Amino acid sequence: MICPYCLQGVVLNARIIRTDEKIKICDECDTIWKESETVSEQTGVSSASFMKQRDCSVSWREFEILKS
Repeated sequence: MICPYCLQGVVLNARIIRTDEKIKICDECDTIWKESETVSEQTGVSSASFMKQRDCSVSWREFEILKS
């Protein structure tokens, strides 16, 4: 699925390693959606604010990419 924000990246299924939370993340602009949310322009949040709420750094090392 192409990211509705940047229209360039692919939305991947991932897991935040520290919190074990499953998410969806754009591999280009890093927009994040909760696993249960529909990927749209209205539901995504910036990775900086999403990760700050969880006391995690904004780094791809924080994520494990999951197979679809």
